[in-house]
Amino acid sequence: MRIAFLCEQYPPIIWDGAGVYTHDIAHALARRGHEVHVLCTQGRGVRDEVFEGVHVYRRPLLRAPLSRYLGPAGKLITGRDHPRDSLTLRASLALSYGFWLRRLGIRPDVIETQDGETRGLFTALGRRTPLVIHLHTPTMMDVRLRDPELTRKGEFADRVDRFSALRADVRTSPSQLLVDTLRELDWLRPDTDVDVIPYPFDNRPFADVPTAEHTGRDLVVVGRLEWRKGLDVLIDAAARLQTRGVDAKLIFVGQSSGRVDGIETGTWLERRAADLGVPVRFDGHVSRTELPGRYGEARAVVVPSRFESFSIAGLEGMAAARPVVATATTGVATWVDRWKGGVVVPPENPDAMADALEPFLTDPAHAATVGLRGRGGTAELDPALIAARREEVYLKAIARHQIHGAGKGRR
Repeated sequence: MRIAFLCEQYPPIIWDGAGVYTHDIAHALARRGHEVHVLCTQGRGVRDEVFEGVHVYRRPLLRAPLSRYLGPAGKLITGRDHPRDSLTLRASLALSYGFWLRRLGIRPDVIETQDGETRGLFTALGRRTPLVIHLHTPTMMDVRLRDPELTRKGEFADRVDRFSALRADVRTSPSQLLVDTLRELDWLRPDTDVDVIPYPFDNRPFADVPTAEHTGRDLVVVGRLEWRKGLDVLIDAAARLQTRGVDAKLIFVGQSSGRVDGIETGTWLERRAADLGVPVRFDGHVSRTELPGRYGEARAVVVPSRFESFSIAGLEGMAAARPVVATATTGVATWVDRWKGGVVVPPENPDAMADALEPFLTDPAHAATVGLRGRGGTAELDPALIAARREEVYLKAIARHQIHGAGKGRR
């Protein structure tokens, strides 16, 4: 098949969940003999490259940042949820991907993109090509989890995002948790079918990370520093451990994103940790090649998120032979429980998190034993196995698209 992915987060520009997923599945599909193309509308440059069989096209984002041109007056049209509810960004993404797809003339058998915003809007409207929407985390979902009552602008932006997902030939999700949550939010209709397929994961880069016997009491969290990640809950848990005589240092790996109580998130977390006397180290963004070393410092890896559709970091932690403590509102919790690679705790519960972390911090041998169980389990998500499942999804999308086209022709 000729498969096209639309993803402006494609590495190495950005290493986030959507970008890592797209990179890994694209390469797994190319290794299986498919012709794979990735279109990224990033910045202003034009660059084409082929790496291990994956054709990557970097093209400018056709954007008119109205709020920037308006200066201080721009705040009048941005509102409280900017840029998540930005309609100009959605228009820019729709126009950019529609324009560059036509100019490149790839003519794919199937197109895949993520939910949220409007990368696949013109494909969904025109229905000329089979469309697969990968449910990652809709853009307005973070806002709705904090405040279910969206502004009118936010509600409209959310409806625009939802349109492509509902009109796609097939939808996929990395976890049943995300599907259930989107149904609860009425983002997905009760009769909207979704194929649940976990992320592909290559555990080989982490195979040589030593086990946790000789580490200090360091806890590592990898991901953006934002409210949804629940990092403040982990700081509170560490403070509770201190009252029990169990000291632990927190290592946060990732860039700050968004604000809490009007304060940049990283600064807010730093102040909270200082107020509670919890040792914290902020490493910022690190390259993918540096990640195994960061996990190697940890006694345990923590995924304290209030919500996360999956969590590649949780898989990385287990592949690095670290016990993982994850909240039940993360998709990776299913695999932590399945492989007995750590402990699953309720979200926003620092006492439960402290209880789960204490045995690993006080008993390095126990941490190593649990970590090795998780490392063995990660082989189940080998990219070749997940790519085979996605092939079935693409074939189903093509078949459904043909049926739709035949029905349209009869009308």
